[in-house]
Amino acid sequence: MQHILIEDVTCMWLTIYFISLILLIPITAIGLNRTSEKRISQWLIIDRFVYLLMACATVVLMIRTFSHAPLLVSCKGLLAVSVVVLIEVAFGRKQEHNLSIAWTIIISLAILLTATVGIVTTLNSI
Repeated sequence: MQHILIEDVTCMWLTIYFISLILLIPITAIGLNRTSEKRISQWLIIDRFVYLLMACATVVLMIRTFSHAPLLVSCKGLLAVSVVVLIEVAFGRKQEHNLSIAWTIIISLAILLTATVGIVTTLNSI
C-alpha cells in the first residue's frame, strides 16, 4: 500500500516537472520575442514562476531517484540549473538589446534535453 502511494506521489511530481518544461519553451520564446520592455518583464516573471515549479519538482525527483542512477540524476540537476541560467542571461540580453533567434533555439533545445534526461531517470527508477 505504501509503495503504491510513493509511486503516485512520484508520478504527480513527474507530471508537474513535465508540464512545467512543456510550458517553459513557449513562455520563454514569447517573452524573448516581445519588443516592449514592460512585456519582456511580464513574461520574465511568468517564466520565473514556471521554472520555480520545475526546480521544486526536480529536487523532489532527484531525492527519489538518486540511489538508482546518481550520475544521471546529477546531470539532470546540472541541466536544470543551466536552463535557468540560460533563460536569465537571455532575458538580460534582450532587455539590453536585440537578441538573435539562435538564443531561443539554444534555450529550447536545452529545455528539451533536460526534460528527456529527467523523464528517463525517473521512469527507470519507478
